[in-house]
Amino acid sequence: MVGRRARWVIGIVIALGTLGAAGEAGAQVRGTIVGPGATSFPIAVSPLKSTSGAEREAGTFADIVAKDLDLSGLFRVIDRAAYIENSQQSGVTAETIDFRDWSTVGAQALVKGTVERDGDGLVVEARLFDVVEGKQIGGKRYRAGDDELRRVSHRFADEVMQILTGERGPFESRIAFASRRKGRFKEIYAMSIDAGDLRAVTRDGSIALAPSWSPDGRSLLFTSFVSGNPSLFVADLGGDKRLVSSRHGLNLGGRWSPGGRAIAVALENGGATDIALLDPDGQIMHFVTKDRSIDVSPSWSPDGQSIVFCSDRGGGPQIYVVSAQGGTPRRVTFEGSYNTSPAWSPKGDRIAYASRLGGRFQVFTVALGGGDVKRITSTRGDNEDPSWSPDGRYLIFSSTRDGSGAIYLSDAAGTRQTRLTPPGGDDSSPAWSRWLE
Repeated sequence: MVGRRARWVIGIVIALGTLGAAGEAGAQVRGTIVGPGATSFPIAVSPLKSTSGAEREAGTFADIVAKDLDLSGLFRVIDRAAYIENSQQSGVTAETIDFRDWSTVGAQALVKGTVERDGDGLVVEARLFDVVEGKQIGGKRYRAGDDELRRVSHRFADEVMQILTGERGPFESRIAFASRRKGRFKEIYAMSIDAGDLRAVTRDGSIALAPSWSPDGRSLLFTSFVSGNPSLFVADLGGDKRLVSSRHGLNLGGRWSPGGRAIAVALENGGATDIALLDPDGQIMHFVTKDRSIDVSPSWSPDGQSIVFCSDRGGGPQIYVVSAQGGTPRRVTFEGSYNTSPAWSPKGDRIAYASRLGGRFQVFTVALGGGDVKRITSTRGDNEDPSWSPDGRYLIFSSTRDGSGAIYLSDAAGTRQTRLTPPGGDDSSPAWSRWLE
């Protein structure tokens, strides 16, 4: 494992081409790409060229990059059936590409490149071209194992978004969620944003809930009933887990601080439920809240100085913010009588939450000061447990709009929503990691 990681770090360092021109191109395109659901930017993603037995990988790379860009809602990926060029017989540099072919199919940007076998791994060279100007505006070389091709593809999709929108994309990350897809028990799963590389993190034959990622994206906190009591565990993606907290009563909703030095969790405390900070070994550092109410669902501010949580201290469940050191909480939500499951945006300016309206939950966001409430979902079924992308431009949440629970993606304005997991799994409690390290 360590060897693979070292190879990865060494592999992703070589920038190709005229990255100096990216700023100019980015500035031009940012005037066009204003947000998902607006004017989608037409882009072609050609299968990579290969002459050394990596043709399957050449297509896989293009498929993943194209799907990521489509999920972003910012791009209109041109149907590959319309392409005029044969990817295996055409050039991959600005001097050898006939940009008229790509202009004819409507593309304004183009992804091309090569992938070759090199020993026991792959060498991927991916390039981004401005079709109108007929020039390269970005490119990367990656050396990786076969099992790292998906991650390489996501990283290049992030690169494309960086160049064309001015902000890195969210795709080199992972999503965790709870699911009954393998039977009647609820287990924790992890996958990439395109629903690839799905793996079971727990196989306890019990109920596991509320996963959340460590800051480095290598492990998950979750609550499990495997021992009878709802206890807090941490597990790596291989499934090796250890007990963090098994105090009598609830040990629910554990969330790592941004620096990884503390865990915020809801613990039963003298007949109430309060927010406490634990050290990584599960020892109580201090209680953040002490009240006779029920305080649950903590989520950290990006700077680690504050915590947002749900409390019924004012009557019905509402969203509050408090210093991580404790103190008097400040109420954030005033619309709706039942607001829960807060998640603090990585940009720090908004909080997502679920609100019950007409007997159904819908996802909203609110400015940190408590105003500018925006409704994200308006569908049938329940839409719950929002979690932000690492770039703060997207949300995932669970929804029963199509029957059984599934995981959905939305831009932060709620204009474009896409189902990420198939129905039938009773999927819930999604958690989006930071960018992988």
